[in-house]
Amino acid sequence: MRARGSIYRALAKKYFGAGQKRLGRLVLVCAVVFYGLYEAEIRVEIRPVFYFLVIWVFTAGVMWQTLFSESTMENMQNLFMLPFEKREMVFSCVGALGLYTVVTKTLPVLTVLLAVSDGERGAGNLSVRLILGLVCAAHAMLAAACVWAFRKAGFFLGCLGMAPYLVYVFRGGLAGCVPVFILLLLAECAAAPVLLGHGDPYVFCRQNMSGGGVKRRKKASKSHSIRRYFFRYLWTHKNYLVNSAGMCAMAWLLPFLFQGMEPRFVLSLGFGLLSFQTPLCVLLSGDPALERAVRFLPGQIRAFCLPYGGFLAGFFLFTDMVFLCSWELQSGGVTGTLFLAAFCFAVLGAVLSVLLEWRFPIRGWQTESDLWHHPRKYVVPGILLLAGGVIGTFL
Repeated sequence: MRARGSIYRALAKKYFGAGQKRLGRLVLVCAVVFYGLYEAEIRVEIRPVFYFLVIWVFTAGVMWQTLFSESTMENMQNLFMLPFEKREMVFSCVGALGLYTVVTKTLPVLTVLLAVSDGERGAGNLSVRLILGLVCAAHAMLAAACVWAFRKAGFFLGCLGMAPYLVYVFRGGLAGCVPVFILLLLAECAAAPVLLGHGDPYVFCRQNMSGGGVKRRKKASKSHSIRRYFFRYLWTHKNYLVNSAGMCAMAWLLPFLFQGMEPRFVLSLGFGLLSFQTPLCVLLSGDPALERAVRFLPGQIRAFCLPYGGFLAGFFLFTDMVFLCSWELQSGGVTGTLFLAAFCFAVLGAVLSVLLEWRFPIRGWQTESDLWHHPRKYVVPGILLLAGGVIGTFL
């Protein structure tokens, strides 16, 4: 007879290792980071509303990304072949994925915010802010899980989840608003498990969320095309498209954020910031089957790496052009030299990204969230930012 809690233990072992040793290591790393930043006396004024919103939005986004992950759905499929109780399956999935999200992703961000926030530095005050941050993270995780489990009422549940923050933002000037905000969070956290108890556990293992589980058959092409594969891959991974659209929006908004700064430095540094296109830059790491197939091809560099580099360079160049057009409309002064610099940065970013993917692919990740937030994502943007600072002195 299957022991109660075995589903959660199986998922916890998958995400945290045997004995959940990864949890202990992560907490230890966060403690070391907090002590280092705290003793460095780096202080930044962080308003409470910003503190709460950053934790909530970040946690909800990562939880949604984890639920949407293909690796998560593949893991769930193995569990769903075994007999299970509906409520236990739902609570085990939400509990394991929620703990994974809060500990591995939110806790490092919360650690940095607590260490550098400019406020009362007493242990009691830090403990209160830590507890409030964890409550916000738990609320965000449960809100994302409820929206995922009841997508037909997702908009209503999403608005309900944001209600405490809207009350806090728009009524923040009233005395006693913070206790009301906390009570609303706790009330919704208590109501979420009751709602999830009535959810369908099979929503956690559906592969095709929009097509009802039916995939349309595509007409076979007479010739192979790596570029066609890239566009089909993007079309079947809508989260990649959303991320790409977000980068374009960021490219358009950057000139408004950089008003008053020296244009020659801002423009060159902006090219480096716009290279944070993580999903497209980890294409091989995110699809081990594709990587194995590509490495068996004869003439891999010509057959795959060159089209892949051209694809990345085209996207980088497109976002850089959006950035330059926005800067021209906002401040003017864009010259042909800057267009040439945008082209050079796009090509350099693509070459470095493909080189990292080919020589140093990311291994051992559990979900796409691990892949997208791997420290390696900062290597190429860091190099481009340094190059932008140097080149900016000559523009």
